[in-house]
Amino acid sequence: MLSHPAEKNTPEKPLVEHLLQVATLSARRIDGMKLDLTIVSKRDLSRLSFLIGLFHDFGKATSFFQNYIRTPGRRGSHLTHHSFVSAAVAYTTIKTELDSELLAIAAFRVIKRHHGNLEAFDNEDSSLKRDIAIAKDQLQDIQRHYKSELEDFFAARLERSCIPWTTDFSSLPENLDDWEDIAEDDLGDGAEERIEFFFVVNLLFSLLVDHDKKDAARLDSGYYEGNLDEPFPRVFDYIEHLRRQYPGKFDPTSPINARRQEFLKAVSENDAIDPDQRFYTITAPTGIGKTYGCLAFARALMDAMDTPAARVIYCLPYTSIIDQNFAVFEEIMRFHHGERYTERPGRYIMKHHYLEPKPVDKRVDVEEYRYKDYLDDVLLVESWESAMVVTTFVQFFHSLVGHKNRMLKKFHRIVNSIVILDEIQNVSPHYYKLLQKVLDVLGRRFNTWFLLVTATQPEIFAPSPMPPRELAASIEAMDDPLFNRVKLTVDIAPQPLTGFLERFVGEFVGPNCLMILNTRESAQTAYRHIQKELPRFQVFCLTTNLVPRDRKEKIKAIAEALTRGEAIIVVSTQLVEAGVDLSFKNVYRDFGPLDSIVQAAGRCNRHGEYGPLGGLARLVCLQDEARNLKEFHAYIYESIIGQMVRATLMGGEYEARQFADLSRRYFGMFDFQRESNLLLKGICDLNYDREAGNQTPVSKFQLIEEYNDEELYVLTTLDAQRDMDRLREAMSLLTTDELSPEERDETLLQIEGLKIALREYRLSFRSSELKAYADSRIIEGLEYFKYISYENQQKYAYDPDTGFLKSPKQELSNAAIF
Repeated sequence: MLSHPAEKNTPEKPLVEHLLQVATLSARRIDGMKLDLTIVSKRDLSRLSFLIGLFHDFGKATSFFQNYIRTPGRRGSHLTHHSFVSAAVAYTTIKTELDSELLAIAAFRVIKRHHGNLEAFDNEDSSLKRDIAIAKDQLQDIQRHYKSELEDFFAARLERSCIPWTTDFSSLPENLDDWEDIAEDDLGDGAEERIEFFFVVNLLFSLLVDHDKKDAARLDSGYYEGNLDEPFPRVFDYIEHLRRQYPGKFDPTSPINARRQEFLKAVSENDAIDPDQRFYTITAPTGIGKTYGCLAFARALMDAMDTPAARVIYCLPYTSIIDQNFAVFEEIMRFHHGERYTERPGRYIMKHHYLEPKPVDKRVDVEEYRYKDYLDDVLLVESWESAMVVTTFVQFFHSLVGHKNRMLKKFHRIVNSIVILDEIQNVSPHYYKLLQKVLDVLGRRFNTWFLLVTATQPEIFAPSPMPPRELAASIEAMDDPLFNRVKLTVDIAPQPLTGFLERFVGEFVGPNCLMILNTRESAQTAYRHIQKELPRFQVFCLTTNLVPRDRKEKIKAIAEALTRGEAIIVVSTQLVEAGVDLSFKNVYRDFGPLDSIVQAAGRCNRHGEYGPLGGLARLVCLQDEARNLKEFHAYIYESIIGQMVRATLMGGEYEARQFADLSRRYFGMFDFQRESNLLLKGICDLNYDREAGNQTPVSKFQLIEEYNDEELYVLTTLDAQRDMDRLREAMSLLTTDELSPEERDETLLQIEGLKIALREYRLSFRSSELKAYADSRIIEGLEYFKYISYENQQKYAYDPDTGFLKSPKQELSNAAIF
C-alpha cells in the first residue's frame, strides 16, 4: 500500500510508514509542550493526536485509491476520496480508545477536513448519508484486500479497540447531530472551557496538516533541528559592540543614550518577569529603544524559565514597516551566532508575510535549487520553524482565530512561544474583548507569553483574570524632558481643505513639515497646491497610489533630504504613522483616532534634534468641498471614534508628556463588544464557517477590514515590463505539451521568481476605483493578473510624483479607447 507515489528523486511512500510518521511526530510535539488544560489531560491529548495521525489516510488503503495512485493521468472518483472514510473509522475507534464522544467528534472533524479548511461542528451536511454509503463500500474493499496487513499494524498500536470492520457507521449522524448536547455535558456553557476546546481542535488540526504535508513531501526539517536550544541573543552584548564600532552615536554618557540604557535595564532586570505570569506591557515614548527592549524582555523571560526553549514571534500591524525592524533583529542575530548564522540564517530568524519571498536562505545549494525545493521552502516558512519569526498581525491573529488550512498549519508553533505585539493600538477596538478572551486562554492554558508594546497602551486586558504587568513603569520616561519633545495644538473646528491650504502656504516658513491627511484624494490635492504655491520647498507626496518600489524610493529620498537639512514638505496618508523613521519640525494631522494622532506626533522631533518641546504638531479637521463639506475623517473612521476624541481633547494645547494620560482617558471610553461577542459565540460553538443569525462564524473574522478587491500591476520600470513579458511567456508555455518534466519544473520556478519580483509594482483598489479604465485597453492581462504596461503607465495612468491616476490623462489617444 502506498500513500504517495515516487516523484523525481523521492521514492514512493508506503502508507503504513506515512501514517506512523505523522502520528509519531504529532504526539511528540504534544509531549514536548507545557500545557495546563482543564478539559483533557496532556496524556489523552497526546494519544488523540497520535490516533488522528494514525488514521488520517486510512482510506487510502482501498484498491480504488491504490490503482489510482499507480496510474499516471488517471482521474479520481468518489471511491478514491479517502478523508471521510478515514474520519469515520477514526471516530469509531477513538470513541472506544479514549472513552470520549467529544474527542471522537473532534478527531472526525479534523481528519475529514485535513485537505481543506475546518467546517462548523454542527454543520448540516446534506451529503452525509451518501458519504456513509460510500465509506461502507470502501471499508469492505479494504477488508477484502489488506485486512491482514492493517490488522497487524493497528493491533500493535491500539490499546482498547480494533479496526471496526463490521460497523455500518449508523450512529455517526445521530451523534454529530447531538454535538451541542455532548459539548454541553463535557464542557458546560462556560466561555473559557469552550475557547480552550476551540484551541485544542485547532492544535490537533495544525499538527496533522503540518506533519502530513511535510511527510508527503519527504521533507527533512534538519535545517532547524535544535535551534530553540541555542541561547537567545543578549541585547546588551550587541549594544556594547555598537559602542566600540560607533563611539559617538552610542556614547553611553550622552543624556539620550543614558536614558535608553536605563530603560533597557528596567525591562531586562525587572522582578515582574516570571514564567508564571503570561502578560506584559511596555508603554514608553518613541525613541527610547522599544525594539531593543523587546529582545531584552525575551532573553530575560527565557533566563527565568526552567527549560528556556521558546520561539519568539514578533508581530507588527503592516507589511510596510517590517523591513526596518527585521534589519535590526537580523544584525543582532548575525552578531550573536556568528558563523553559524552565516551558514544557516533562516534557522535563527525569518520574515513572513504575503509579500515576502519564500525561499529559505542557504537550505539548498543555489546551483541545485529546483521547483520542488521552492515548494518545500514554502512549507517550511509557513510553519514557522525559525527561532524568531517576524510577521504581521494578520498572519498571527488569523492563525489563532481562523479556519483556513494554510493559516492554522502553524498554530502549534505559536503554543509555548513568546509573542511580542508591537504597535498593538492598531488593532480595532471592536476586537478588544475578543482578543482579551482568546489571548487569556492561550496564555494561561497553553503557556504562551505576550508582550504588548506601544506608546499609547489600549486597555485590551482590562479586566482580566491575569492582568498584564507593565515593565517600564519604574523609569517614568513619559515625564522626562528628553522625551517631552512635542507640543500639540488642537484646532478641530471644521474647515474646508482649500481654505486650510491657502492659510498654510501663506504662513508656513519652514524648515520642514509632514502633513498627514485621511484620504489619497485629499493628499494629492494638497500636494499639487503646495507644490505650486511654495516652489522654494521640495514637496513629496506619499500614498498607496504609489507602487511599493516608488514608495520605498521616496521614503529614502525624504530621509536623505532631512539629513541634509533641506527645506522639504511631505504630504502623506496614514502610511507614515507607524514604523517609518522620519523626523520633522512640524507635523499637521487631519482629525482621526487619538492613537493615530499620537503616532503622527511621533514623527515630530522624533530624535529630539529640535530640543525639548521643539516639535510642533497641529491637529485640524478638514472638509471635502466636493461633497457638501463632509469631514474627511468620516470616510474612514466611525463617528463614535470622533466623539471620543473630541471628549478627550478638551483643551487647546498639550505636551508629549500628557499623551499617556490622554490615552488612558480615551481608551477607557471604549466599550465595543457586539462584534467580539458574536465572534466569541462562533468560537464557543466551533462554528468555523456556517452563517447563523446569533453569531459570526470564525471564517468571517477579519482583523484589518479589506476594502480592496482588485489587484493591478503598474509597470513603472523597463525591468518590470521585461519581467511581465517573461511571466506571460512562461505561463503560456505551461499550457502546451512542449515541455519535458524537468523543463516544466524550471518554468514553474521561474514563474514564482517573477511573481515575487513583480510584487514591487502591485497596487490594490476597490473595483469602483478602476471604473474610469473599464472601456479602455490601458489595463491588459488576464482577469486574475491585470497590469498596465510601462508605455501605457507613462502615457495615461501614472504620475511618478503622486502615483496611479484615478482617471486616465486627458490626452488619451483614440487608439487606447474602445
